[in-house]
Amino acid sequence: MDLNTLMIMFITFITEIIIAGVMLIKNRLNFRFKPYISIPVGLLIAYGSAFYVIFSLYLFAKPQDWTEFVNILAYTIPFAGAFFAFWFTYKIKPSQLILTLFVAYTFQHMAYQVSSLILDTGLSRNLFIELGQEQFNKVYPLISNLVNYSTKVIVLTLCYFFIARPYTKYSKYLLKTQYIVILVTLIYLVINVVNAYVVHRVWYDTTLRGILGATLIIFCLLFDVLVTSGFKMVERREENIIIKTTLNSKIRQQEMMEKNINFINMKSHDLRKELRRLRDKNGALTDEDFALLEESINFYDSSVKTGNVNIDALIQDKLIYCNSVGIEFTSLVDGDAFKDISSSDVYFLLTNIIDNAIEATESIEEKEKRVITLTASKKQGVLVIKQSNYYKGQIIFNPDGSIKTTKEDKRYHGYGTKSIAYIVKKYDGKMQIDTKDNIFKLMIVI
Repeated sequence: MDLNTLMIMFITFITEIIIAGVMLIKNRLNFRFKPYISIPVGLLIAYGSAFYVIFSLYLFAKPQDWTEFVNILAYTIPFAGAFFAFWFTYKIKPSQLILTLFVAYTFQHMAYQVSSLILDTGLSRNLFIELGQEQFNKVYPLISNLVNYSTKVIVLTLCYFFIARPYTKYSKYLLKTQYIVILVTLIYLVINVVNAYVVHRVWYDTTLRGILGATLIIFCLLFDVLVTSGFKMVERREENIIIKTTLNSKIRQQEMMEKNINFINMKSHDLRKELRRLRDKNGALTDEDFALLEESINFYDSSVKTGNVNIDALIQDKLIYCNSVGIEFTSLVDGDAFKDISSSDVYFLLTNIIDNAIEATESIEEKEKRVITLTASKKQGVLVIKQSNYYKGQIIFNPDGSIKTTKEDKRYHGYGTKSIAYIVKKYDGKMQIDTKDNIFKLMIVI
């Protein structure tokens, strides 16, 4: 095989992988470094690996020595180069990236197989019969290139609309590592082993090549369906978490509302009692009497002014409850910082953050530790939410980073934290939890 043929094969392969990979990445502008660094270096890594294979095969592998193993290895190296190129270019988790590139691999291979089916098992034979060998040799290179590239453009376009768009929609959900390993190993072995067998064993049997090519196309489609189905399963699981959290939240809100009403009634009773006492004293108001009245009035005077009336009402409601159970709740929230988040998500996010903190703090006996702090502001265009509180017992993390509830405190940071993570992920944000010295510290960046 000459150098020109090798270059066309592997440069086309890596280019198609890059195009398909970019189609599948949701945040295409989320570069690891500056674009003028990430893009050129990424392309250099990708095409560098392709050229390494090209010249290695040209210099050291004679056509007769190019076995199935050499074929598999030859395509594995530039694929690995594509992985490192994308990893260097974009901020993306390795597990998510490897799955994305294998889906891209199915796009590339389906485009290749469809093109081969048209050219090698149908068009070439018909042209040869109609034109004769001499005329066929003249026009076939031009026609084959035209059919090859136009077919691949059509197939990749169809893949984009019917597979890539749903994939980018659901790819915010992360599949389990074991599931990813099984899927990518399966697709890698099947495509490479079958394709190597076709190239080296049955290349001249057009019928069998056509059957195996069609089988690989179906297999690639099934792989993409399995990946999308896996994402949908995770989505349904997280939606169930949201539903359960919503139900728990409603029950919790009802409990808090009842306590708030009882607390307000008690305060109102104390205020009426104090007013009657003052009336009996003929209006004489001592400093002590004034302090008692001022304390009662201040309780009803809302001091929460965030710039967002919905957040004001939410925090004020939580303040009343915390006051009733002896919790000191300090908040410094900029309501305008939440303008890019839907009002329902803001309510759900802050409600879960505060309710989780209240549930944990209620179990604390030391008065000085019954404290909750909450801050939210925008820094350099990024929303930063910080919340901290003391907690009792032990917090155990699940492998996926979520918090596992314990028997001692079975409601604490369970579904609530998962729901917070769900909303943060929805807006492509990040959540960090620190539990040192029995102080729960939550930081969210969106």
